[in-house]
Amino acid sequence: MGTIVEVMVVGPRDKAKAATEAVFEELKRVDGLTSFHKSSALTDVNLAAGTGPVRTNPELLELIKHSLDLAVRTSGAFDPTLGPLSRLWNFSGEGEARIPAAEEVREALKRTGLHKVTVHPEAGTVSLAEKGMLLDLGGIAKGYALDRARLVLEKLGPTGALVNAGGDIVALGEKAPGELWRVGVQDPRNPRGIVAVAVIKDKYVVTSGDYERFIKKDGVRYHHILDPRTGYPARGIQSVTVIANDGVTAQTMAKAPFVMGREAGLKFLESLPGLEALIIDSEGNQFMTPGAPNFLTPQR
Repeated sequence: MGTIVEVMVVGPRDKAKAATEAVFEELKRVDGLTSFHKSSALTDVNLAAGTGPVRTNPELLELIKHSLDLAVRTSGAFDPTLGPLSRLWNFSGEGEARIPAAEEVREALKRTGLHKVTVHPEAGTVSLAEKGMLLDLGGIAKGYALDRARLVLEKLGPTGALVNAGGDIVALGEKAPGELWRVGVQDPRNPRGIVAVAVIKDKYVVTSGDYERFIKKDGVRYHHILDPRTGYPARGIQSVTVIANDGVTAQTMAKAPFVMGREAGLKFLESLPGLEALIIDSEGNQFMTPGAPNFLTPQR
């Protein structure tokens, strides 16, 4: 999934080793379904764009459907059809990211749109209406992979475990008897700094930030979280940290506020049951949902 994955399992060495290996195998399997940059089941769907319905893996089909549902729920702030723009900016592909010309962005935008994707669950098919369309599940795939990793761990039954997929984390059980997991939230302008610490058990912590993948030109930071309305990086927020009960929700809802804006984004997150969040705006100001202090302790 284009990132470093760390797995920690609490328990006897042989059982912990087996659980760790099982988690990595499951993550590789999910990557084989969802990868945008290498051969995968998703690649086959994208190659068939504009040719009509294509049969695909049932699990991938369900994930695509779920991503479209989440896109509607966020009023399009989360959008899995931004593949043409992802490919254009190239923040996570091979080679270096680039700032595309305005005309390139306009042309790529023409090949996006939720209404251009049709899922047929009964037939097991999905269709992309136009040639050149590309689904990019990068905004949901790691969260889904963490959900799958949790299922593996729960089946194997360690007393505690933590999976960290490039800063997207699921923490299960306890680190030690009576000791919960502590997860630092990075300062978006200081790679060695921590702005808050999350103390959690059986929760997901996901942070999206403008510091993860970006380039700077003439003092302007261009990052990988794109606004579906403009085709350019969203403005006004440095990072969003979400604590939730499942990985897919945590990952997608950590990105949506970038497009919604700080005020609307915070109000939206406050409306979601079982979810708490910390938003850091472009000036470095911090805003929390009402229940966030139950999990997050700011670091002064």
